[in-house]
Amino acid sequence: MLGLLLPRGCAGCDRPDETLCPSCRDLFDQVIALPFPAAVTGYAYAGAVYGGNVRRAILAWKDHGDEECDREFAQCIVALARRALPIEGVALDGALLVVPAPSSASSLAERGRRHLMPLARAVAAYYRSSGLDARVDPALRIAARVVDGKAVETAGADQRASRMGGRLTVRNRSLSRVAGRTVVIVDDIVTTGATMRACAVALETAGARVLAGLALAATPHYDSDSPAS
Repeated sequence: MLGLLLPRGCAGCDRPDETLCPSCRDLFDQVIALPFPAAVTGYAYAGAVYGGNVRRAILAWKDHGDEECDREFAQCIVALARRALPIEGVALDGALLVVPAPSSASSLAERGRRHLMPLARAVAAYYRSSGLDARVDPALRIAARVVDGKAVETAGADQRASRMGGRLTVRNRSLSRVAGRTVVIVDDIVTTGATMRACAVALETAGARVLAGLALAATPHYDSDSPAS
């Protein structure tokens, strides 16, 4: 009945009666290896090139409240994990932590949810089903930048490195859970690589070992000289 009253289309191409149609879903079925020297594997992995229908679908889900895409993108990120980071390649000393990249306070307030949590939970569930002790820990936070006594947010891909520097930290309550653990970072889009790199620095400073990063998509102009946002 809800579908009759509020018909929907594919988040990517608006094909009727689809959340993410098969054609758009196939766009997320790649394994794109992005240099990520901070990780044990040396790579972060993305499932799609960010643009066109991929961009439209991610933005509909991320910034326009299309939570029906949670399930679709959870399946996409699990498929990527299965192909890029199979269980055989995961050596552990204790639990594997799946850590979603954090959002700023303003983004959280605007979205009203932690949009990466369903993806992180799906990745952890995949590794648990394969016999690992895998858990989700939203361990990271972005501290507000303070200028003249006021918290401000900066924007723009070319400002990401300076924006993130020193502001992305491990939450106090997660410090004991992170120390000595192997971590997989989950993000939505890798652009310049600054966000994922800052995540790795914060986690390693807290004593974690970053295995790899997983993302739904990466921008086509990703700069491998400024390794994996």
